[in-house]
Amino acid sequence: MKVPLFDADTTSELVRNLVIPPRPAIMNQLMALRNNPDMSLLDVADVIATDIGLSSAVLKAANSPFFGASRSLTSIHQAVSLLGVRNLLFLVQGLLLRLTLTSQKPPAIETFWERTMHEAATAAALCHRLGRPSEECQSFALFRSCGIAVMLMRYSNYERTLRLIGPAQDHQVSKIEQEIHGTSHDVVGYLVGRTWLMPEDFNQAILLQHSPELFSADRDNQLLDHEHKMMVAVARAAQHVWRTSTDSHGDPGWKERAPELISYLGMSTEEFEDWVDAMHDQIHQGV
Repeated sequence: MKVPLFDADTTSELVRNLVIPPRPAIMNQLMALRNNPDMSLLDVADVIATDIGLSSAVLKAANSPFFGASRSLTSIHQAVSLLGVRNLLFLVQGLLLRLTLTSQKPPAIETFWERTMHEAATAAALCHRLGRPSEECQSFALFRSCGIAVMLMRYSNYERTLRLIGPAQDHQVSKIEQEIHGTSHDVVGYLVGRTWLMPEDFNQAILLQHSPELFSADRDNQLLDHEHKMMVAVARAAQHVWRTSTDSHGDPGWKERAPELISYLGMSTEEFEDWVDAMHDQIHQGV
């Protein structure tokens, strides 16, 4: 099966219609620092401090129970020193998504961002459990559902759509959105990734994350490479943890995909369920 692609004209038209803002310049500055071997913590703090809105959001988030600060942080330099560059860049990436994509606030948006940040943290925990680097999986967990934020901004009835897709199987989600809105949050998330200059394989993983064929054993029918399929599996497992911990309906789409996803993670069902229980305990202790 050929991986879906969009030509430049189609992409441009969809981006205009959905009002997807460009990647913020400050994100380019921070990514350049990340790749600079001579970069210091002060350099990162100085760049963040140039944006008052981002600075306020970083301090608010860094002081939240999510990051477990033992004392109140009052400056960006303190936040950088406490969190370290990797954690801070992950935090900033999420906050820039939030600040840039959701300038207005429909009722469901705060719940969406809370879930997204928790899922990204859970994805990192699973990577540590598997002995894998966590940064790319965290970034994917942040971006994979960002199309929901854009659609909440664009469509006044999208909150109703969210309620409809809540009890749906994974492979039904995009079909429901397509029928109602003419597109899906996977497609929109793909466009956000492209607009924000994320790697194309990363964007394809967003686009294909709900595809029933993604984890096919047929080597001639591979849609993504191993690393990007692992991102999808880790992020979907993190979603399962969050939904089964906070949603009275649980995770209706999990049962259908659990065997292939748990197998791809290289875990037994018992190992995975023990890990889920441990993460539930952490979530409830943090509430």
